[in-house]
Amino acid sequence: MTATTIETPPRVFRLGALELADPDASLSAEDALALYAPNFPQVQGATLAAPEFRADGTLVYPVERPTVKTKG
Repeated sequence: MTATTIETPPRVFRLGALELADPDASLSAEDALALYAPNFPQVQGATLAAPEFRADGTLVYPVERPTVKTKG
């Protein structure tokens, strides 16, 4: 009997032109992104779009900044 192993692909968070490596693969994508909030304030309030799968096997999560709200 053979054992089956499941490997999770590496994650990258794309913030504009900047790509941030996954700080902790054991966390959910949202929680891992929250670890960057002290150094990247624009991450606070941002949401993650659906991940894109690269040919090299990496999952790229685009970070979507919150929309600017105006009165009126």
